[in-house]
Amino acid sequence: MTPSMTRRGFLGLAGLTTLAACSAPTGTRPGSSGATAAAADKLTKLAPTYIAFAGVKPDLAGTVSNLPGVPGIAGGFTTYPASPTAALTQKAGKGGSYKAMTPLWGPPPPGLSSNSYFQAVNADIGATVEFQIADGNTYADKAIARLASGDLPDIFALPSWEIDKMADFNTAVDKAFEDLTPYLQGDKVKPYPLLANLPTASWEWSVWNGKLMAVPYPTEPFPYGLLYRKDLFEKNGWNQNPKTADELYQLGKTITDAKAKRWAFGDIHEMAWPIFGVPQDWRYAGGKLVNKYETPEFEEMLAWMRKLFAEGLIHPNVASSKGANEKDLIGAGQITIYRDGFGGWKELLQQHTGKNPDFAMGVFPLFAHDGGTPIMYHNNAAGMFTFIKKGLPKEKMEEILSILNWCAAPYGTKEYELSNFGIKGKHFTLDAKGIPQTTDLGRKEVAYTYGFLGGRPLFVDWPFPEAAKANIEWQNTSFQYIEKTPFDGIRIQRPSKYAGLQVPTEDKFTDIMRGRRPVSDAKQIAAEWRRDGGDEAREFYMKVLRDNGRA
Repeated sequence: MTPSMTRRGFLGLAGLTTLAACSAPTGTRPGSSGATAAAADKLTKLAPTYIAFAGVKPDLAGTVSNLPGVPGIAGGFTTYPASPTAALTQKAGKGGSYKAMTPLWGPPPPGLSSNSYFQAVNADIGATVEFQIADGNTYADKAIARLASGDLPDIFALPSWEIDKMADFNTAVDKAFEDLTPYLQGDKVKPYPLLANLPTASWEWSVWNGKLMAVPYPTEPFPYGLLYRKDLFEKNGWNQNPKTADELYQLGKTITDAKAKRWAFGDIHEMAWPIFGVPQDWRYAGGKLVNKYETPEFEEMLAWMRKLFAEGLIHPNVASSKGANEKDLIGAGQITIYRDGFGGWKELLQQHTGKNPDFAMGVFPLFAHDGGTPIMYHNNAAGMFTFIKKGLPKEKMEEILSILNWCAAPYGTKEYELSNFGIKGKHFTLDAKGIPQTTDLGRKEVAYTYGFLGGRPLFVDWPFPEAAKANIEWQNTSFQYIEKTPFDGIRIQRPSKYAGLQVPTEDKFTDIMRGRRPVSDAKQIAAEWRRDGGDEAREFYMKVLRDNGRA
């Protein structure tokens, strides 16, 4: 735990004043500072007008969602267009120069001055974007430090799961970032047609304190899956379809061979939550709200994870450090199973298939710990947000939004190709099947950076046909198991005290999993969570249910 994550918040450090009184709903308790809730349909008026971009059509069918606030599966592609077309007819930029901070879960590329990929993209945009890339595994620490210091980049990409850890983000967002409502609300988005092509639901989740504060990165409905090295599994004849938690444990024992520098798992505990039937956050039953930390399923999950750590089935670098790069470990074959979003699957394929044609990833079918009906969590409609630093003049704001519009160019466009693969013949080539293959220079210089800034429609736009097909099949099959939550379709800004509890509380549970505290301490940790703000948060969430006719 770094010091920045244990402070009460970053507002005091930055000299920011608390604005909670302006945004908190009537009757909110002190522990719920900055908390608000609104049904998604009430947010539509703040969203940009949706204008579809007439691009290439997917050849893999998806699934339509009937869950409020939960994205469906848009479909995917198994072919790469032979002749991508330009999405824009003029330069996005006007010669400006901007700093942008983004995460990266992989080796950092060379900087702008020695990176021909960055230089080529900036030349096409018509402006200079210089990236300040931070390790995705510790991104929250870096983001909080920047927010605390007030030293902000012009463009700041923040994942939603990191925002959830920031106790005072609801109030800091107004002080740190520009309100985009005057630029993008309704038909005002028309100068930015590729941003207008993003799903309306993702824009609705980009609202804080009644204002449109960020450009969203739309996400698939699933936060992650249990990914594995399919090529190694097939080579060794390992089970690719475990059906219970014990079968997964036994598989781990079969795979792990410390002398061969091979361990079964990364830290898969967040995937173990749905495997053991732990609710995504809250469970509403019998007129009561119960948090995941208070459930017997959570304790059962802790005991199972403790066994994996105790028996050395999890890579020692992961067990000893929260900053271990599991993508590097799975790429090297030192771990064979890990939890990640499907973007990680794509990144690994791009990074390794060029130098190892046999490299392949798969995803385990969903299963429950006892062999019963599985459950799976769902994402909100946006999983990352791009903010613009407060105080920039109107002409700079408009240029940045035009750059973000360029970054949102969809699959099948020249802008997408340049952003994702670099220069044809230099950073990538097309193989006999017309699929982009990254060159050695591309693996060194090209990093997923611009893509984070503008969002994307939800298609599985992978240039790996078999993997794209497997991804869509898994998503379509798994959609039936998505667990409904009490708050589906309601945009909630978490109470500050409740958000601030997440990291320290889960650190205590990590101590149990890693053998530093007994499993019996779980009840005590849950009691401390209730005492320190969990019960106040419960009252807030119950009010949300009552206000929306759900309790």
